[in-house]
Amino acid sequence: MIMTNLELLQKTVLFKGSSSEELALVLGLFQERQIRPNATIFMEKMPAEALYIVKSGTVRVTMMAGEGEEMGLLLLGPGEFFGELALVQEDVRLVSARAETSVEILLLTRKDFQALLDLDPRTASRVLMTITKLLAMRVKAYSERLKDLLLL
Repeated sequence: MIMTNLELLQKTVLFKGSSSEELALVLGLFQERQIRPNATIFMEKMPAEALYIVKSGTVRVTMMAGEGEEMGLLLLGPGEFFGELALVQEDVRLVSARAETSVEILLLTRKDFQALLDLDPRTASRVLMTITKLLAMRVKAYSERLKDLLLL
């Protein structure tokens, strides 16, 4: 079954609790892209400019670990998102993302997210709270892993 872009946003945790009217406004800010299998979406150290939501297909998120060694971090499917740090800070990517299969994604640029902050501050602040909670969970998980590594 093919999901509409509106259904995709409804399914995505970032927009949980948003009304259909809020989602319709947000949807107008997203761009849709088709990506071929094995194509790079972005690479580590590239400028971070957008958040991505997977509509269909699979995306692999990796990080360089040493001399040319790639470490797999996440495998993402429909409804999942990545690149969220781009919405909150101007910086470079800390990871790389590549299409494992043919992928359809929706992307929201930082500039368009800033427009959302003006147009619908309530929805934008909900998105920021979700990103903040996600980052806090990741920091906690990574600090546990770091502790385990240090105790080896």
